[in-house]
Amino acid sequence: MIRKLSNADFETLMDFVRKEKEWNIFIIGDVLSYGFDSPVVEVWGEFDVVSGNLKAVLLRYRRDLIFYSDRDDWDVDSFCNIVLTTKCKVLSGKKVAIYPFLKALNVLQKREQLFMKFDGSVDKNKLELSQEELEKVKMINKDNLEENLDKLELIVYLYQSIEEFLNPSTFEQLKQDVSLGRSRIYYIEEDGLVVSSARTAAELADMAMVLSVCTMHEYRSRGYATICMKKLCSDLIKENKSLCLFCDNPKAANIYRKIGFQQIGTWVALGL
Repeated sequence: MIRKLSNADFETLMDFVRKEKEWNIFIIGDVLSYGFDSPVVEVWGEFDVVSGNLKAVLLRYRRDLIFYSDRDDWDVDSFCNIVLTTKCKVLSGKKVAIYPFLKALNVLQKREQLFMKFDGSVDKNKLELSQEELEKVKMINKDNLEENLDKLELIVYLYQSIEEFLNPSTFEQLKQDVSLGRSRIYYIEEDGLVVSSARTAAELADMAMVLSVCTMHEYRSRGYATICMKKLCSDLIKENKSLCLFCDNPKAANIYRKIGFQQIGTWVALGL
């Protein structure tokens, strides 16, 4: 049985998705931030008819969908019908959960990315920065956002300059995420421009997603993105947060591995 979830289902949903919390960071974060009644979020769940246990979840955040299940006996056809009624353009999630949709939907594009998690047992010395490097990297969070709106505009300009970023965040999206405490942005500035950056997204009390790691083309090969990443990771690990990220760039993946990230699976996004 599939139905829309409500506030009464909160604990049931959290127990289900937190079994693999890194894979479900967006589902967890969106529900915590917006609840079940917001116009930007809808959540559907399928329940086992015998046990009554939740076995699959579909979440809509604006025009994007995320699906999760840890089983293989969920109702593909019914979830496909919901996907089509939302008219969303992207469906994503853990590879093993998303692949059944390939045969049932008209998929225009498929993108696979490494899903990596920071290994908390690695030597933290890998994250150490020199005093000169520490002075280079700055951070914007909800506490200093208003005084750094000009920097936020420069960060948006940086994102727009990165050819790999097909749908970069807008100023208003970034401002909202930072103001809600869902995101913090680390950056390096040179020549009046923000030339490198890394940020968190869907930041929660115990974990965060790392996104938008980039350097302006003219300033690459100087280690700037690595500096931003090391500072970000160091700060959040001190707050006892686990970190995860997506990656489909082999060169970037090698940098992440050197810092301490390890692949735990594959994330798939379907263009509909």
